[in-house]
Amino acid sequence: MVVIPSGVIGFPEKNNFWILMNTFSRTCLAIESSGMKILHEVCSNTSDELNSKYKNEQWEICDIEWFSHEKGLLADPTPYMRKKEQWDSKFVKINELIQLFYKHYLIVENETDYLKKFHNKTSLLDREHFGNFHQQLGQHLMLVKRENSSKWWIKQKFNDDFTSLRNNLYDAIQGNFLKKYFKKKFHSGDQIIDIGCGVGYYSNMISETGASVLGIDPNAEYIKIAKKNGYKGTKFKVIDVGVEGSLDSIPTASADYIFMSDALLFYFVPILENQKPDIQVLFNDIHRILKPDGLFINLEPHYIFWLLPWLGDEKKPYTILTEYIHKTFGVTPTISQLVQSYSRGGFNVSWMEELTPDKNFELVDKRGYNFANQFPLWHLFELKPKS
Repeated sequence: MVVIPSGVIGFPEKNNFWILMNTFSRTCLAIESSGMKILHEVCSNTSDELNSKYKNEQWEICDIEWFSHEKGLLADPTPYMRKKEQWDSKFVKINELIQLFYKHYLIVENETDYLKKFHNKTSLLDREHFGNFHQQLGQHLMLVKRENSSKWWIKQKFNDDFTSLRNNLYDAIQGNFLKKYFKKKFHSGDQIIDIGCGVGYYSNMISETGASVLGIDPNAEYIKIAKKNGYKGTKFKVIDVGVEGSLDSIPTASADYIFMSDALLFYFVPILENQKPDIQVLFNDIHRILKPDGLFINLEPHYIFWLLPWLGDEKKPYTILTEYIHKTFGVTPTISQLVQSYSRGGFNVSWMEELTPDKNFELVDKRGYNFANQFPLWHLFELKPKS
């Protein structure tokens, strides 16, 4: 029996079109208003009945679905093309229209089989399962874009020389906030370790306060770039993280602050299935390296609002939350998972802040600005080691 899955919604667009979206599978299709009735009728009529009734009719559709995160982790995650000039429209007959409804999971025949699709992918070539965000992004980059994921990762965030952030939400939120935060928090003479420093951009920003910074990262290519662009007061080393004994070379109680950004989430949902990073090993190392009165500063994608669709008007956005405790697409921990991991790791939360964008970014991307100003995309925790 053909049914419309729960979670399928429709909302009107200009030029007499509707956008139909399955909010769970994150698939969608644009169709002219007169075609909306077919979505209903296909559930109560046979194919022969529909063919007979509509054999001479056609409907205009636009296959607007795309994996928008190919533009970056902070790109608009709503899975359809915003610009109407990018819409590729065509006229289809009843059979092709029904097949498009199936393709975009706007109708299904077997709900049990449909629900099985919400499992992790079994391999890079697996098209049968939706998989989580890491898997979808990896598959898209490797098989569609043919890009090296390691290079893509830093290029979607930094300009080509890796000394400045792109003019996107990274700069408007993360960069804008941290530049002010570091100036207030750090002082000359402070010893700071930037764990997972990548290309060293924030290590350099920290060093501008007069602090001494050691940036560490397991990626040798990133550290090579960091050393090339390093400021006075910074040092960089290739060191594995979260592996027993990897940080033994860093003296006990030697750091006033440890900073970590956009890395802790991979301890909850690894990029690769065979990875089993141990967050307790990481926290044990951080706890040992910090001075007793030191501070662990952790900045991560927001556990609720990151990856959610940007819906509604540019000035009045809204979103739809389809998962939280049991995630199939999302890769961030819940509030309790995150805070409990801090506590088990030997830390108390002394401060928490949710980041919003610089007001000037509204002139660059009104939709992105207004969404992030209402639904924060990052949060920062300050953590003190327990006695």
